[in-house]
Amino acid sequence: MLRRSRERDPGPATLGTTARANLLLRVWCNDCRRVADLDPGEQAERHGADLDLLVWRSRLRCSKCGSRNVDSIVHRGPPGGLGDR
Repeated sequence: MLRRSRERDPGPATLGTTARANLLLRVWCNDCRRVADLDPGEQAERHGADLDLLVWRSRLRCSKCGSRNVDSIVHRGPPGGLGDR
């Protein structure tokens, strides 16, 4: 019987791995509905490339209303698609 080799567990997603994958971080406030696309490379420079995305998200606060009721997703986004709404 042939066995598949197990791939190494990549561990949790970090700001650095997200930046290297050329992905964006979309964040939104569940209270005031503000939405922003953030560059994970810039966030990695500010907070550290090894910071786990779940830990990073738990630290977020809405810049419009100050709420900590913020969610996020990782997405491909359009080329040059960074911006605020």
